[in-house]
Amino acid sequence: MNWLAPLVVALLVTGCGVPPNQVVPLRDGTLRTTTYVQADAHCRDKGLSARMLGKAPAEQGVRFRCE
Repeated sequence: MNWLAPLVVALLVTGCGVPPNQVVPLRDGTLRTTTYVQADAHCRDKGLSARMLGKAPAEQGVRFRCE
């Protein structure tokens, strides 16, 4: 049964790494989030407006930039 412990820990750590509704920075300097509404709210909190850049890689949300 001890051989399952590392597997369970690894799954918990990777599964809880980034909540699905969080804004995530991408390598090219853009940001990714799940919905357009979350992108707009994130930029409004910073006093900026959101510029939508399309679907994120693998269609996992939307890409945007605050301007």
